[in-house]
Amino acid sequence: MTTSGSIIRLLRSRGGNVAVIFALTVSSAIVIGGGGMDILRMTNNRKYLQERVDATALYVANGLTSATLSTAQATAEKHLASLVDAEHGTLSGIVATPSDGTLKLDATLSTESTFLSMVGVPALETTVSTTVTWGETALEIALVLDNTGSMLDSNKLSSLKTAATSMVSTMSAKVTTQNTLKFALVPFQTFVNVGTTYKNASWIDNAGLSPYHSSYFSSSLNRFTLYSNLGKSWPGCVESRPSPYDIDDTAPTASNPSTLFVPTFNPDEPDTTYKSGRYTYNLYPNSYLGDDTTNSDDLVRLKQASKYTKMSNKDFSNSVFYSNYSLPKGPGFGCDVQAVTRLTNSYSSVKTSINAMTASGSTNIPEGLAWGWRMLSPQAPFSDGQSYDSTTLKIVVLLTDGTNSIPTWTSALGGAYSSWGYPYSNRTSTNAGTYMRDGLDAKTRAVCTAIKAKGIKIYTIGLMIDDSAGQQLLSDCSSGTDFYYNSPTAGQLDTVFASIAQKITKLRIAK
Repeated sequence: MTTSGSIIRLLRSRGGNVAVIFALTVSSAIVIGGGGMDILRMTNNRKYLQERVDATALYVANGLTSATLSTAQATAEKHLASLVDAEHGTLSGIVATPSDGTLKLDATLSTESTFLSMVGVPALETTVSTTVTWGETALEIALVLDNTGSMLDSNKLSSLKTAATSMVSTMSAKVTTQNTLKFALVPFQTFVNVGTTYKNASWIDNAGLSPYHSSYFSSSLNRFTLYSNLGKSWPGCVESRPSPYDIDDTAPTASNPSTLFVPTFNPDEPDTTYKSGRYTYNLYPNSYLGDDTTNSDDLVRLKQASKYTKMSNKDFSNSVFYSNYSLPKGPGFGCDVQAVTRLTNSYSSVKTSINAMTASGSTNIPEGLAWGWRMLSPQAPFSDGQSYDSTTLKIVVLLTDGTNSIPTWTSALGGAYSSWGYPYSNRTSTNAGTYMRDGLDAKTRAVCTAIKAKGIKIYTIGLMIDDSAGQQLLSDCSSGTDFYYNSPTAGQLDTVFASIAQKITKLRIAK
C-alpha cells in the first residue's frame, strides 16, 4: 500500500472532518512558508531600490546648480524610471527635495504578493530615502598651466582656455557660498610672473640681500636701480630661490636672505656679433650695453659691472636670436608671461586671466609647480590658503604640452637665462644635462613629493606628449592612477577638465 493512497483514504473518512483539519493545516503552512518568500522578495527589492535611488540622487545632484533646483523633480523621475525594471514592481511616490547644498530623494516600489494575498495583503510596498550633499567641502584649486611657445601649435592654447574656463564655471555653479571654492592661476614658461604690484613687497629682494642678487655682476649692484637707470620697468618675474627654498613654501623673510625672491634681470651678454644682410645684431638675445671687448673671457665680460654705469651703445631693438620669439632686448627679456592670480572666489577674474594667457618661452615645470603650491599655502608671500590641518581640500591641476627644457648650448654661459639663472651656475644640478632636462626633472619629482606630503592632491595632464619618460614623470608626479591624464589631442581637453571637475566636486550620500 502506497503512502499517497493512505492519505487519500484518511481525507475521505469520518465525514471529511480529518480532510478539513488537514486542509487548514496545509493552507497555513503554505501561507506561512510562501509569505516568508514574499517578505524575502520585499527585502531584496528594498536593497534593489535603495541602490537605484542612491545612484539617481548622485546623478541629479551632479548636474544641479543653485539656479536649476527646479529641474530636480523631473530629472529624478526620468532617471530612476530608467533604472528600475518592471519585473521588480511599480514605482510611485518619487519626491525630489532639492536645496542649496543637498538633495533628498524618496521613492516607493510596489510589488504584487504571491502568497500573502491569501490573507489580505495583495501588494508589498517598500519605501526608501536618500540625501546627497554637494558643494559642501571647502576647496582651494591652483591651476598651473603651460604657456610655452609650443602651446600655439595644434590649437592647444585656445582649447586650454576653453576647457579651463568651463571647469571654473561648472564648479563655481555648484558651491553653496562663494567661500567654499577658490581658484588660483599660475601660467608658467621660462619664468613665473608674480606681478609688478609686488615690487616693493617685503618678500621681494629690494635691497640686494639674497646671495643670488649680484650673481652676474662683478660688484654688488641693485637690480631695481639698474632697471631705473636703463629706463626700463621690472616686468614682474622672479628667479628661483637657492636650494632648498626653490621648491618649497618657506615664508620669505629678510632675516634669511636666501628665502627672498630676486627679481629677474637678464644681464647684458658678451658682444659676439654676426652680420645678416644690412643688419648687424648681437648673437645673444639681449646684449644692449656693450662690454670690454679687450677681454676674451665671456664670463668676465658678462659680469662687468662698469658697463651698467657707462650705459653706452644701448640697443633695445627686438631680438632675432630665436626665430619664433621676438621681444625687445634688455633686462626684462623673456618675461612676457601672464601674471599669477592669487586664490580668489572672484570666478570672473580667474576666467579673464585664463583668457589673457599668451604663449612663448620654454618649459619650466618645477617653477610652475612651486608657485602653484605657494598659491595654496598658508605661508607668506601670499598666505591665502587655509591651514594644512583644516578640512579644506587643496588641489593642484598641472597641464603641460612638453618635457622640461631650458635651451643649452656650448658657451661659457651654458645656454639661456631662466628662473634658474644661467646653466653654468648649476642651480638645478651639477649634471643638469642637455636642455637642463635631467636637473629640471629631478626638481619636478622633488617638488611633487613635497606638495603631496602636505596633503595636497595633484592632477596632471600631459597634452600631446609622445615622450614616454615625460609621460612617466607626470604620472609619478600625480596623486595616483586616477589623477593622471594623457591627452593625445587638444580637442579632448574639455572632457579631461570636466572629468577632473566631477572628481573634485564632493557628492556623497549622507548616512
